[in-house]
Amino acid sequence: MVPLLITMDLEIAKDHNTEEQKTILEKISFDLNKLHLPLSIFLTSDSLDLFKMHIHKLNSPDNVFGIHGIDHGFNENYKNLDEEIIRSNIDYAFYNICNSLCRSPESFRGPFMSTSSDTQKILTKKGIKSDFSVCSQRMDFMNSKGGDIRWLFSPRLPYHPSVKSPYRTGESPLWVVPLSCIGFPFISSVLYIFGLRFMKYFFRILMKESMITKKPIVYLFHSYEFTGDVYLNKSELNYPVSSFFHKFYISDVKKRYELNICLLKYMLSFDSVFPMNSSQYINYLERSSI
Repeated sequence: MVPLLITMDLEIAKDHNTEEQKTILEKISFDLNKLHLPLSIFLTSDSLDLFKMHIHKLNSPDNVFGIHGIDHGFNENYKNLDEEIIRSNIDYAFYNICNSLCRSPESFRGPFMSTSSDTQKILTKKGIKSDFSVCSQRMDFMNSKGGDIRWLFSPRLPYHPSVKSPYRTGESPLWVVPLSCIGFPFISSVLYIFGLRFMKYFFRILMKESMITKKPIVYLFHSYEFTGDVYLNKSELNYPVSSFFHKFYISDVKKRYELNICLLKYMLSFDSVFPMNSSQYINYLERSSI
């Protein structure tokens, strides 16, 4: 069995059309339901407040919601935040999801893929079961604000982290589930640069590894990627400007969406692939480790 986890980061992108960011959520919900594909959604609190009615379309038993911070702002980097701010942010995001969606989040992914030992300690105390922030063996760690050179040496398989380092194994009950990477991360931006054929080949390599090691395949995309750009001055943005690589992306947002759907269908075409959401996978891990 090859566990497949499709993850979507949902935040407000101020340099993209806001109305389109709302309506695309309904399309994603409809199309992934047709594929019978469970989705793990990591959402910021401000996106939940602004897109609440549209996010409810995604609130089905097959999908789960995880914490993705407050607003994905420039300074919301969990590598650097002090413990009290982390605790306040996690508490607010946790109860916002509980109250708005009547669901308890069980997973976390930091903005910019950021995490820390303090963050993981607070997540554990809050009852969060998993952290999806680490990108093991991702070479372009410098391209992410939360990136860390220790990604290169962190475990490839899901692990319990050390209380001293989120990138080493230890005794914490929390599970760290790394994003799939082999130098390149298995994310939609790589699809927009290198194309569908490359991503299919990338997936087959990951699948062969998974069949040997039982490592899950974790794919990431952002909902705003399928919406039109809006020009803003740097001073109007609450997060860092786009990376150097963004200029090489396919600019047609409809084509981006079609490529993602084609890639998802390809992944599901293999009999050995078993799609699950993050909660289902953690339950599977815990049963397997007994």
